[in-house]
Amino acid sequence: MTAFTKEDFTWDGMYLMYRGRHTQSVNMEVARPTCHPSWHGLPKPEFIARFKYGYKPWKAWVNFLVKNTTVEQYLALQEAEHPVGAMKALGYKGKC
Repeated sequence: MTAFTKEDFTWDGMYLMYRGRHTQSVNMEVARPTCHPSWHGLPKPEFIARFKYGYKPWKAWVNFLVKNTTVEQYLALQEAEHPVGAMKALGYKGKC
């Protein structure tokens, strides 16, 4: 199991992504063969959440994930549910 690393999260104003390596990660040239050469050798970013409207608690989400779960555990929960449901299943009590 791989712990989340705070420095590997990226936020673009709407999408929270994780760009760190983990046991299930694949390189970009495998996931997207036509990707730009600058992406070769880097892991494919994992979708964590989308904050489209209103309050965007992305920093609280990052802090919670880093302290309370692993990358693989969160991704497995997210496959079964939406990101808010996955966070609640992990015990997150903040605003979503």
